[in-house]
Amino acid sequence: MQQGDQVRIGTGSVSAFTIVSVDENAHSAIIEPIADAPGKYPFPVKLTNLVSAM
Repeated sequence: MQQGDQVRIGTGSVSAFTIVSVDENAHSAIIEPIADAPGKYPFPVKLTNLVSAM
């Protein structure tokens, strides 16, 4: 997974996110929601929890 990829958190997730940055050393990424919404903010998540949204 790399910056700009669209992902979901787990296989049952409905919401889609964009990867803002990836930290391979920490095995994590900063993601943010694709949809505009009040309170939209980037947050960290482990790479193992992400699946491709495509």
